[in-house]
Amino acid sequence: MNSDSASATAGTYAIGDVQGCFSALERLLSRVGSYDCLWLAGDLLNRGPQSRATLSWAHAQQDEIRVVLGNHDLYAIGRWAGIAKPKKSDTLAALLSDDKVDDYFHWLRQQPLFYFAGHLPWILVHAAVDAEWSPADALGHAEEVQRALGGKNWKRFLRTLWESEAPRRWRDCRNEADAQRFRVAVFTRARWVRDDGLYSWTNEAPDGSYLPWHERYFAQQSEGKFVCGHWATQGLLVQERLLALDSGCVWGRQLTAARIDATPVRIVQIECSDLSRVANPSTSKTLEPIQHA
Repeated sequence: MNSDSASATAGTYAIGDVQGCFSALERLLSRVGSYDCLWLAGDLLNRGPQSRATLSWAHAQQDEIRVVLGNHDLYAIGRWAGIAKPKKSDTLAALLSDDKVDDYFHWLRQQPLFYFAGHLPWILVHAAVDAEWSPADALGHAEEVQRALGGKNWKRFLRTLWESEAPRRWRDCRNEADAQRFRVAVFTRARWVRDDGLYSWTNEAPDGSYLPWHERYFAQQSEGKFVCGHWATQGLLVQERLLALDSGCVWGRQLTAARIDATPVRIVQIECSDLSRVANPSTSKTLEPIQHA
């Protein structure tokens, strides 16, 4: 299923987490060649060295791309808004000092957390979808977040997101603030969940009772085919209902594109070893780096 180059015809391609590795994105797009539309699976920014170039490009290409927000994008919005405190892995200084930073971030904060196009079977999300939600339910939940982040009180909304940790289960949400924290955590941060719907917001599963979110989702929901990113330690997964495309570019591995209007899906990758800026995280011991349907 892997290919060294894309088809000569234009199509729709989904791309995993760029994380400020713009030169890698340029090389990948050169390998892809012509395209009709790009779907970007979130985490455009941070950790890599070229967040300014990445967001400038995305803003200029906004009519040709579809973006969902990831956890690093929300953090970057919070840094721009003066709400989030800098972290050690923060590489946003050049972007935040750009003359057009306000234009870039006002556009970025209007982007959704969940996207689909009626002519394609795939749905785009950064991290995960809760197994209690059908695709239609998930769209409604994502729209609640998008309205808040795009509205006039968006700074207040961002502050409430980080005032306390998200509930770990949908039925444990006591009020709308809890519900919004849970929605954002699932769509942008989730990896591991138990059969009873309890999430762990950590990178690694606390114990063997936790499953990858998509295993629980597909066991409970018969509809929904997802393109996602976020999980570099899980690596590239190519399955009938899942394209997990975060192949760890910023960690010195690969940047991946998948042509999603083709059957079978075509995979295009470039190596990113020259862009590795931080230590490579340990690969998950419970999942193969690549799985084919």
